[in-house]
Amino acid sequence: MRVELQPFTLNPRVLVSGSRGALPERRGLRLTLKHLGDRSGQGEVTPMPEHGTEALAEAQQILEEFSFDSLPETLEEIEATLRPLDATPAARHGVEVALLDLIARRQGVPMAHLLSGGHFRPTIEVNAIVDGVDAAALVRRSLEAVAAGFQTLKIKVGARPLSADAQRLLAVRQAVGPSVKVRIDANGGWTEGAARSALRGMASLGLELCEQPVRGTDTEGLRRLRGLGCLIAADEALLELGGAPLVLDAQKGPAADVLVLKPMALGGLIRSLHLAQAAHAQGIGAYVTTMFDGPVARAAAAHLAAALPQAQWAHGLSTVELFEGAQVDAFTPVRGRIAIPLSAGLGL
Repeated sequence: MRVELQPFTLNPRVLVSGSRGALPERRGLRLTLKHLGDRSGQGEVTPMPEHGTEALAEAQQILEEFSFDSLPETLEEIEATLRPLDATPAARHGVEVALLDLIARRQGVPMAHLLSGGHFRPTIEVNAIVDGVDAAALVRRSLEAVAAGFQTLKIKVGARPLSADAQRLLAVRQAVGPSVKVRIDANGGWTEGAARSALRGMASLGLELCEQPVRGTDTEGLRRLRGLGCLIAADEALLELGGAPLVLDAQKGPAADVLVLKPMALGGLIRSLHLAQAAHAQGIGAYVTTMFDGPVARAAAAHLAAALPQAQWAHGLSTVELFEGAQVDAFTPVRGRIAIPLSAGLGL
């Protein structure tokens, strides 16, 4: 059994800037896995090497050479089939999603059913990513997101002086009121000292959480920041080699309050689900985001989100809409939520 690949490009249409710079053009591969007549599964490969994945050319080469004979039937069999792709997480993600889609179609169940054993949530909450060139623009877009039904806003920080970030966040909090959740994402752009100052200084803003305040390799710094003003979420720390065991260290205790799961970088939905289950066993939450992937990867991530052990957190899946030509599909958020299609497979 072989995969068919179709290149695609996503061009950003709105401003989203953070400590890593502005939202880039995204290039990837749509993947089709065919089995027995017209049965097929869809997958997506959208690497981002700066987040620990292979390059697109490497993913394409290994997928053009990858094949297997029999169709796996269980999550364990899927993992065994995909071991040759362990070193290329984006390629592994693409084939895994296509396999899950194909198997779910054969069984006549949604993909979330396969992942959860049949117990998944019919809808999930998602956050809105908001940005603006100045505080006024940021406030305007925040109010637009709230009017559209989003109850959680995500704002990138770390690219500006702390005083400017604090001023922008204060303006948003005053505009949207106390009931809307505001989370920030530093993308590892602060030193521990700067993060300590920022989180203490912003404590009065009632922030929900801060994603990755320090660099991904600084697990101990992440751990020391817990309890300072808001909850701490581990993102890039999970993408470092051996990062997940350090974040969920059983002896030292977790280095974060929440895990941010990026299936494309973690090597697929099943690995992400196992990580969420391990976190849940330690009393740690998890939510799912994409790396600004395309529609197929967003749909797969939504199925994963519906299968997670907890439903407390909004997921970072209102992302396809940030690109030009985005088409409305079953996973386009409505009033800040995504309804999981009950049709077989991905539901696209």
